[in-house]
Parts: sequence; C-alpha cells; structure tokens
Amino acid sequence: MQSRKVTLDTIANRLGITKVSVSKALNNQPGVSESLRKKILQTSSELGYLPKSASKQANNVSKLGIVVPKRFFLDTDNFYTKIYYHMNQECTQLGISLSIYLLDPEQEQSRALPLSLAQDASELSGLFIAGEVSDSYVELLAAHAFPVIAIDFYKTDLELDCVIPDNFQSGYAVTKYLIDRGHSQIGFVGNPRYTTSVMDRYCGYLKALNTYRLEAPPDWLLVNNDDDGTYQVDFELPAELPTAFVCHCDMAAYKLLLKLQAEGVSVPEQVSLISFDNTDLSRTISPALTSVNIGKEDFAVEAVSRMLHCIKHPEEPSKNIYLPSKIIERDSVRKLH
Repeated sequence: MQSRKVTLDTIANRLGITKVSVSKALNNQPGVSESLRKKILQTSSELGYLPKSASKQANNVSKLGIVVPKRFFLDTDNFYTKIYYHMNQECTQLGISLSIYLLDPEQEQSRALPLSLAQDASELSGLFIAGEVSDSYVELLAAHAFPVIAIDFYKTDLELDCVIPDNFQSGYAVTKYLIDRGHSQIGFVGNPRYTTSVMDRYCGYLKALNTYRLEAPPDWLLVNNDDDGTYQVDFELPAELPTAFVCHCDMAAYKLLLKLQAEGVSVPEQVSLISFDNTDLSRTISPALTSVNIGKEDFAVEAVSRMLHCIKHPEEPSKNIYLPSKIIERDSVRKLH
C-alpha cells in the first residue's frame, strides 16, 4: 500500500491559502501572522507532511529523530528509556543530536505527526521508531525523504530496516532453560497479539514445548494487557499452577510475583519465574529475576551505524539486524532435578 505524498500544495489547498504562505510558515520566515503560522503547522502535522531539507547531505548528519509511542513509556523502569539513553550517548559521540518525539494513541490512529516532529522534520537526516506502531503509521513516515529504521519490532509486509533481538530463539532458549532444570509444566505471561516481540517469544516458547513433547492448558497463558497495550488486565491465576512461567518482560514477571505472593505461593520454591529485558527491576526485587539481557548498548551502536549507512547508501535494500541475547541467572528459578 503506497502512502500519498503530502506537498505544500496539499496544505495550501486544505487551508485555502497560497503555497508561498505555507512555505514561509514552515521555514519560519516573516510574512505570515502568528495565528496563521500555528494553523499551518498544525495542519501539516495532521496531514503527515515531512519536508526535505535541500541542503542536507548524507555525509553531513547533524540531527536524527526517534518516535516512541507513549504507551511504551508508562513504566518507570522502562526498556525504551534505556535504549534512548544509549542511542543519545552514541549520537553525541559522533557529533549528532537525537530528538525524541512521543506519539499519542490518537495521533497514531489519525495518522498525524507529533507537532514537534513536523516542526523539526526539515532538519532531520533520519528517523527511528522504537516500540511497535501500526503498518499505516510506518508507511506515513517511510513515504518521505529520509531513512526510517524500526527498533525492537519488524513488519513482514513492508520494506523496512529493523534492529531487533532474536525473540523467537530467546523464547525457545528460556523455555529450554526451564526444561533442563526439570520443569515440564510451564506457563506463559503476555499477550502474543500485543507486539511482534511478545508474539515471537511466545512462538519460541511453544516450539520448545512441542520439541520436548510437553503441553500447556489454555489457562496457563496469562494475558496481562489488551491487544493495544492501552490498559492492563488483572488476570486470574489458574486453579492448578504450573511449576514455572515464562514472562514476556520483567514488569510482567514482577506483577505475577506480587499476585503469587498475595496468594501465599512462594517463588521459586513453588513456582519459578524467568523473564526478558534484564532491567533494573530484575535486580532490585526479591527474589531477583533470572532474565534475558538484550544489550541496550548493542541496540544503540547497531541502530545508529545502520542509519548512517542507509543515509549514505539509500539505494540498498532493507535488512533485519538481529542482536544477541544472554540469560542472566539470579534467584527466581528452582532446579527440580
């Protein structure tokens, strides 16, 4: 599906003004009133206009941007804030500024840009998207001049560069880790329809169960949020608990831990937990979580490196870059035999 190109004429026709007035407003030039300038900027944001800077050169990158849906910034101990921190550090070392743009659900649904992104777009050489957004919103961004790179998600039906962990293999690995320690009754915490990351971790979990001829009843899948991630689901514990759970992230494991403790179930003596992301939370709660480390520094180095390559070589086809991961052992998994 091809997104329609938004031009100065598109904005001018929408507002019933001249293209010259639109150009002056978008380039912060005199000749238009402040009220009209704001109206033009707002309309350009709503239409998804991203101007191309005529003077920008691929080998002279000074500013990049990163779009993150607000729903991924709800938790204080957040995976994506750490990724942004390390990406900003990497960019700073290269003399590049990195601006962050938080995306409201309403903006994503209506295909409108954050206003600050619309204002900054002419200065950007490239744009990252961290955390999953809809196909149509990716198309909105990718239809314009600069390269767009997805971080921690991918789109099977779109040509898009992606920097991602191998979540399928990690899901398999953590489940096998539990099986190797004597667990044969293993549940999963997470909504597979939430993001490609959760889906791939869940599919890796299912592959491990199938490989070792194990089964999990439906009530061992604990869905902890809705499909869009806009609200948390207060899931019920199954009547018969498994001996272990694979949790799609540290926060999901922590919430399950609290629920188990409230019911008088001891971790890991009665139920073991293993999770993903290796955030600060995994080290500070009790018992400390065994968790998969996905290097945030690796994300930063690979993402920025790939962006600079894409800017210099725009003719090259897109590719997926898979990052390594490692299980960090702590205190939340009991060895049964």
